[in-house]
Amino acid sequence: MTGVVLSIAYWVASSLVIGLACAHIPVRILRLLGRSAWWLRGPSPHWYRKAIYIGLWKDRVPEAGRFGGGVSKRHLKSRDRGVLERLYLETIRAELVHTGLLMVQCFPIVWLKGGLLVLPIGYAVVANLPFIAIQRYNRARLSRLVGIEDRRILDE
Repeated sequence: MTGVVLSIAYWVASSLVIGLACAHIPVRILRLLGRSAWWLRGPSPHWYRKAIYIGLWKDRVPEAGRFGGGVSKRHLKSRDRGVLERLYLETIRAELVHTGLLMVQCFPIVWLKGGLLVLPIGYAVVANLPFIAIQRYNRARLSRLVGIEDRRILDE
């Protein structure tokens, strides 16, 4: 039981640390990352709607974009090109948070034993993969809206 309590404390602490660290990544770094073709790869928005029914559940998950001074991605404040470009960059920030968490939240397997070994892996997957999918879905939609396939749009 102590291992489970320690795991929960570790998950909360790692979420806070990684969330705060990523909240302070400068926009210029997000632009630099956004210029990489890697962020533009992946399934189309159509795939996310048909394969994992993202439209049915994405608005029901928590959104912590404002945590640590970040920007909420829940609703479009405006359809202004600058706002859409910033939202695109925020999807990169959010994906960095959840990818980082996915990597570190499996660590409690070090102190858990027996059947509890599946707990950290299950938690890391369930707590992060849906959010990564949402960011990729939103980024694919936003890239079409503002023409980010042309990476020069992300130049300062």
